[in-house]
Amino acid sequence: MFRGIRSRLRLRLRFRDPVAAKHDAELRWWLDEWEPVIRAGGFHPGDALDLLDEEQPAETYEGRRWQQARAEVRRVLAEARIDDPHFFDDKVVVDIGPGPLGFPDAVPAKLSIGVEPLADRYREHGLLIEHSTAEYLSIGAEHIPLETNTVDVVVARNSLDHVDDPDAVLAEIQRLLKPGGALILNFDAGHEPTATEPHTLTRERIATALHQMTIVSEEVLAAAHGGGETLVLVARRD
Repeated sequence: MFRGIRSRLRLRLRFRDPVAAKHDAELRWWLDEWEPVIRAGGFHPGDALDLLDEEQPAETYEGRRWQQARAEVRRVLAEARIDDPHFFDDKVVVDIGPGPLGFPDAVPAKLSIGVEPLADRYREHGLLIEHSTAEYLSIGAEHIPLETNTVDVVVARNSLDHVDDPDAVLAEIQRLLKPGGALILNFDAGHEPTATEPHTLTRERIATALHQMTIVSEEVLAAAHGGGETLVLVARRD
């Protein structure tokens, strides 16, 4: 009897949905590695106060969450070499795979939308910022229920190699963006696939997929974890 139970358990693990396994691993990282740092009085990434020019972390967990969120807005602009601090003002902004970091909550947009398949689970575990006006869609980015040519800016920071189908996501981004709209894309190129980042991306693959856009700037930030390098592309919808 016990041998039969063990066999069924092994089969269940062997044929487990890889997407579900990926999502479980991502949620566990935020709960085990990220949130405890914030609750202990710090930040993750740890340079939040440098980006904000602030000397002291807020005394409360919620205060530090908002500091981290505002730092992520500054980070996205800095990595893309965008000097205009009002770049996002009064725009419709979509963030692909924001996690609980808070960019959608802090960005000064007319409408801010986070497309995050784990949003409902993050909310259940108290990982999303409370009292935010951002809209979170708990879906994958391959099919986003927004009308064509209605978005001013799409941000995808370190998320494209996490999605189920990167090419479908890039096609959906181009469908959503207005003519002249901007994509700010940060991705690791050339790293080895992992359980949570199952795709190896290249600059050439991304450029080919963005066939309705013009790449206007490109930066190499640093070596990526797992090998390769981190690239930041800014592209405009034709």
